[in-house]
Amino acid sequence: MRHGTDLTEGPILSKLIKLSLPIIGTSFIQMAYTLTDVIWLGRTGPATVTAVTTAGFFLWLLMAIFYCTKSGTEVLVSQAVGKKDMTMARQVSENALTVSLYGSMILNLIILIFSGTLLQFFTLEADVMTKAVSYLRIVSFGMCFAVINPVLSAIHIGFGNSKIPFIINSMGLAVNIVLDPIFIFGFMFIPELGARGAAIATVIANTLVFSIFIFKLKSHNSLVPGLKLFNPLIKKVLKRIFKIGIPITIHSVGFCLFSMYIGRIVSVYGTIPLGVQNIGASIEALSWNTALGFSTALSAFTGQNYGAAKYDRIKKGYYIILLLSLSLGLIATIAFVFFGEEVFSLFTSEEQMLGIGILYLKILAVSQIFMCIEITSAGGFYGLGKSKPPSITSVLFTGLRIPAALLVVNYTAFAYAGVWWCISISSVLKGVIVATLYFLTLKKLSIKGSVNIREKVFE
Repeated sequence: MRHGTDLTEGPILSKLIKLSLPIIGTSFIQMAYTLTDVIWLGRTGPATVTAVTTAGFFLWLLMAIFYCTKSGTEVLVSQAVGKKDMTMARQVSENALTVSLYGSMILNLIILIFSGTLLQFFTLEADVMTKAVSYLRIVSFGMCFAVINPVLSAIHIGFGNSKIPFIINSMGLAVNIVLDPIFIFGFMFIPELGARGAAIATVIANTLVFSIFIFKLKSHNSLVPGLKLFNPLIKKVLKRIFKIGIPITIHSVGFCLFSMYIGRIVSVYGTIPLGVQNIGASIEALSWNTALGFSTALSAFTGQNYGAAKYDRIKKGYYIILLLSLSLGLIATIAFVFFGEEVFSLFTSEEQMLGIGILYLKILAVSQIFMCIEITSAGGFYGLGKSKPPSITSVLFTGLRIPAALLVVNYTAFAYAGVWWCISISSVLKGVIVATLYFLTLKKLSIKGSVNIREKVFE
């Protein structure tokens, strides 16, 4: 296979680990952009941190919308590679990139113009609002590249090559780490820019990553020879991408919108609880992104083996990844319960935020194992091209957080802590349900495999 990895042959454990580790590394890198901003801005006070993390909801929403093309690309490219259909792999890649470029330009323009209106959704103090608007407007310039970069990564992962996305995204993170303190605090002729400086550093880093990706895919040793941007769209290919990607986008956008509303409920209690929730979500992203790395690797592995009709191999791959995810969830639970103060103090030294942050992590610790199970099982569904079951489950139970949170806030004395319990309990339920549905799907797949084997024996 040209610069990719054949996941349909050879030892399953070693191939999954080899594929997973760079994906996990890439997930951490993408998350580290925000964490780097938060760590540096944490030195400027709670208002700036809350402003940037609140504006981050809208960037998250934009990224969630483009999970459609990312997920569809990843699944269809991996299935095409399993079938040895390189023409389809190229057509999927070109159509996904083209439609993403057009769509991101439109949505970025909307965010640039309506930043102030969008942020009024939250109950923010005047100083926080000013900083949030400034940050969101600047960072929107580079979001066109930020939403395309995961699609470019998905092309490589579909081919079983997760190293290239890791290396390229590492370059972008290195640039962001170097530029963040320079633009935030000022250096030589560069003035102190605060939240605006963090936004500028992020834009430069995302633009660099996009440029390297395109150069690599257009080079003579490209995974997709002859790749073209802004090619005429193929209706049949787009339909297949959207069929897989739209349920995932609804899931991702719904999760983001529900989280924004939860943030609005918490913001009534002031800047500090909202800032704690935003920072806590960034900390939880450590386990979330690691599980997502396992899930993405499982999706590519499942896609290639589904294309090659190797159903027993699909089941074995899931059990291996599930065990790894369970171990991850257990580690996160222990860290949140016993080392919450040490973890949260990395992001703020403000005494009141730290005390509330320790409580947040202990509540979310209850759901870490189940969250990892849900994410992993969803990856198995995606590889089969069946994105509806995990998406519907997630939208339903994440949506139920809102009425549950409103009941807690209005009729109990738990305040924001009760809201966080609603989040944790819903994650437990999602993990149990999605895993059960996937086990039933694997059972049907085993029956299908047995029928195919019998048919070949009697041919």
